[in-house]
Amino acid sequence: MTDIHRTNQEVDSVSDEANLNDISWTVHPFVENWKRSTFLLLFLLSILVIIYISFKSTIYLLFSAILLIAPLYKYFLPFHFCCRKDHLVVTACCYKVEREWSDFRSFYVDKNGVLLSPFAKPTRLENFRGTYIRFGTHPPEEIVNYIQDKLNPES
Repeated sequence: MTDIHRTNQEVDSVSDEANLNDISWTVHPFVENWKRSTFLLLFLLSILVIIYISFKSTIYLLFSAILLIAPLYKYFLPFHFCCRKDHLVVTACCYKVEREWSDFRSFYVDKNGVLLSPFAKPTRLENFRGTYIRFGTHPPEEIVNYIQDKLNPES
């Protein structure tokens, strides 16, 4: 898998058609990857059964279930992405992030999505300060072209 890193100065010009419309889509990996989801649920269920058999306590079972499932919220909950004229909106169940396009200085494209970074050069902080946009079933080319246009309006 090859990742592509582009800065504002390296982005090619894109047609003005991407400027006209906002785009929005919903990504729900649990529903989109049903085979992986089935294996994940079986794995989690087997671990919880082992925990229940080992401790024979419902409290330990519930505590373990929370500790196992909570970190996977990005897989189990649907996320809605909306690319608007002046900002990006990412919403989930109890989660909403709005970031101006001017906050981002570079982006990385991979097979599952785009990482929008507030840094011009690669750094280890990008994963913590950046915003990852998943493609889901939405056409990746449309999302990448829209982001290119927003991060490099002068070309």
